[in-house]
Amino acid sequence: MKTLPIIFKKSILLMLFAFLGNTSNAQAPCSDFNATTNSGGNWAPSPAPNGNVSVNFGSANTLDGSQYLILGDQSGGSWYQNSTDFRDLGKRFLGQCLFFDFYLKNDSGFGQPYHPFITISNGTHNATFTANITVTPGSGWVRIKAPIQLSSGGVLPSNSDGSWVLNTSTNPADFDNMMMTSTTLAITPDITNTQQEIVYFDNICVKPCSDCTADFTLDTSFSTLNNSATANLTLINPILYSTPGNPGPTYSIDWGDGSSSSFIYPTTLHTYSTPGTYTVCVTENQGKFSKCKRCFTFCYTPSKNISNTVKVKSPMPEVEAIIKAELQADNEQKEFLIVPNPAISHIEIPTTLNEKQTVSVRLIDSSGKVVLEKSENLGKGRQNIKLNIERMNQGVYIVELKSNGKTSSQKLIISK
Repeated sequence: MKTLPIIFKKSILLMLFAFLGNTSNAQAPCSDFNATTNSGGNWAPSPAPNGNVSVNFGSANTLDGSQYLILGDQSGGSWYQNSTDFRDLGKRFLGQCLFFDFYLKNDSGFGQPYHPFITISNGTHNATFTANITVTPGSGWVRIKAPIQLSSGGVLPSNSDGSWVLNTSTNPADFDNMMMTSTTLAITPDITNTQQEIVYFDNICVKPCSDCTADFTLDTSFSTLNNSATANLTLINPILYSTPGNPGPTYSIDWGDGSSSSFIYPTTLHTYSTPGTYTVCVTENQGKFSKCKRCFTFCYTPSKNISNTVKVKSPMPEVEAIIKAELQADNEQKEFLIVPNPAISHIEIPTTLNEKQTVSVRLIDSSGKVVLEKSENLGKGRQNIKLNIERMNQGVYIVELKSNGKTSSQKLIISK
């Protein structure tokens, strides 16, 4: 019998697994390490001699405010693996992406930018997806997505985040077979031949490759009359349309105090009466699947011994003049600007970001109390953050801006 050309056999394989994938309706695996007990789930050290790894858990991953996995290197091989949830990735989830969050705590003196990676295997061959982005100890969390795809024209799959490399063969057909019949997903803290490395992993999940279609802003206001806080959640550029057979996304809100609700366009409000730190998370859902999550954290501290609300008529002219001169003198050294300053009803803070990130702004009065707080998930490039200060008493305030793990502050005059 004549042997079929390789390209024809590959087409048959693709069609067969596409059919199987469409009929299996498989549930996408996701390891978020959030369970209060048995947090590792089906993850465990690799069989000897490669499972010499310490395992702990910490909180909170700044990308979503959740618990994460901590791996410490030990002598010998230090692999941590899951041989249950991520089997047959290509057969079940071809065309989707394998996401993982990564943080480098200690590189044991490696001293060079490090590329996060993750490895899959079918027992015969293994391949590693290595991220293009580099991290250094303490540089922050990064989120990587690896395409679950087959080779094309002899080239292994890649995307803007990184690329796959087959470690055990040079034959792309071996990669395709391994992707279709994967049995193990593995991660490691091993960087050098010493044993001080510590890395964090979180949210190792199979999801659609596309990111969220909408972002949110969170405005928080604090009432000194009844000692309560109100969170005001607003959807930016919502997708509200749907077509037959293709419904639009829905959004669910976890308010961080044990309560939850669905998002109601255009703004959804929630009141907090107990002081504390709250992480508000919005999950975008597409049908039965959770597509992505946005989280914001704010701190609510009640006022102390407030019996009357005293309105300040005006800052002393001398103080206002001094502050104005100070603002003008150090204008060249400011890490951000407040426009206008002094202000009456609103201010804008221009920012220029190198990448998409969450930016938080707090308005602090002369007693040190946070009277207004806002967090926004802003895209790359020049953006403006707007604050409504119409309800603020006139006086001198501090505007605190937190971005990319760094906090800066400027003085603001509110003059009615």
